Amino acid sequence: MAINTNDKPIEDACTDMLRSGVRQRRYRLKKKYFNGVSANEIRTTSLVECMTDEQWRELVAKWSDPKNMVWVYSFSVSFQWILSFLTYDLISHVILL
Repeated sequence: MAINTNDKPIEDACTDMLRSGVRQRRYRLKKKYFNGVSANEIRTTSLVECMTDEQWRELVAKWSDPKNMVWVYSFSVSFQWILSFLTYDLISHVILL
């Protein structure tokens, strides 16, 4: 069975897979080299072979942007609230049993 790589659904699926992979890679880089690191300790040169220093600086600038940091903070607070609610809900169900 041959796949026509020029078909729109095939192109869309491949594009989606590549975007997802790139997003996941950035997430892992941020988690490993940025989160929890003080501002004066963040490297300005690339720590990975597949990325130039300029690309690294662009990523650090994006992660340091207050607009992006507010979203992450609000997500974190929302997530913590949900976890505390679920924990309370589970505890109350256990007590009632």
